[in-house]
Amino acid sequence: MRELLGIILAGGAGERLKPLTRVRAKPAVPFGGKYRIADFVVNNFINSGIHNVKILVQTLSQPLINHISSLWPSAPVYNIFVQSIPAQKRVSEEWYKSTADAVYQNLNIFDDNPGYRRVAIFSGDHVFKMDVSQLDRYHLEKGADFTISSMIVKSEDAGRFGILEVDERNRIIGFEEKPKQPKEIPGKPGFCLTSMGNYLAEIPVLIEMLHEDAKNEWSTHDFGKDVIPLMLKKGLRMYAYDFADNRVPGEDQVYWRDVGTIRSYWEANMDLVNVKPELNLYNDLWPIKTSPDFTPPAKWVLNQTLVDNAIISGGCIVTRSEIIKSILSKRVRVEKGAMVRESVVFAGVTIGEGAQVRKAIIDKYVNIPPHTRIGFSQEEDEARGFKVSDGITVVPKNYVFT
Repeated sequence: MRELLGIILAGGAGERLKPLTRVRAKPAVPFGGKYRIADFVVNNFINSGIHNVKILVQTLSQPLINHISSLWPSAPVYNIFVQSIPAQKRVSEEWYKSTADAVYQNLNIFDDNPGYRRVAIFSGDHVFKMDVSQLDRYHLEKGADFTISSMIVKSEDAGRFGILEVDERNRIIGFEEKPKQPKEIPGKPGFCLTSMGNYLAEIPVLIEMLHEDAKNEWSTHDFGKDVIPLMLKKGLRMYAYDFADNRVPGEDQVYWRDVGTIRSYWEANMDLVNVKPELNLYNDLWPIKTSPDFTPPAKWVLNQTLVDNAIISGGCIVTRSEIIKSILSKRVRVEKGAMVRESVVFAGVTIGEGAQVRKAIIDKYVNIPPHTRIGFSQEEDEARGFKVSDGITVVPKNYVFT
């Protein structure tokens, strides 16, 4: 793993996650009470033994930069180096056009970090656990130039992914980015083999392909749309790695979610509060580290508070309320007689006496007045200017009730 460099693509605007992404990039969106979405890929790299990680940021990047710098402030001391790299217009006067262009504009990373032979290029906006050393081992065993982490999904859900075709040895023989009619797996009707957008490449081969793509004026400079088809055309040794075969120490199942919509983001948070959560945050063999918050312990005031299948973060004060299947981030206050159900509440929110919040996402520093109801009437929520998506109400950061 000392020959493997890590690059995280974390510049996405996350249009479908608005209003959560109006003030921060998608990888910086809070998750699970105390984390950011990007924490998962960073910890996957660190836990896998990749100790030199470059995070390419662009859109509304300061919250993520602040978060990363607070989490790894003395990285070189621990032989771990996690560095946020803003877009710098090194090769042109344009910002990153797409995923491949982001790497192309930062090819100096490879010159500045000699000694690495391979690079793992992962998306920074997915919630998942993965031992990347197993992907690297597979890549080496296959003698691959480029390996794509893949998974099988139902045909009706496959149109938002890149679709892979492979031979009997899992060598990639065809690829189509987000087709309207995805090709199904031969002999397995109703299912498609899809790209997860996570790649492992031989550095010299990658550099050559990115230079060639950059010269093509018709290219969108995207890995899925342009570079992967170019590699296929060139006859490179490309293989699909089955994510279902990956096993993180201490766990017996895989977990991956693309949290690109309000619904999928909400569902991923709800995965955490089940009796047996699909995403385990308590596995000491695969820790998910995040920035320290130095908050005091959570506190319950008065009797008769009902808490069921909930995550309550540090600094919260809950007063004789009902918290059901919900996540409270740090320093949330829930006043007497309030109810919070199936909701995700970000840091610094106050839920007033007798207020009711159901199936909602409340962004930071919102003060919900007493006896206010959120998530019960789409018309009322939209009249306040809230976004309602698939039955989930989103209250934006710093919203002031009138």
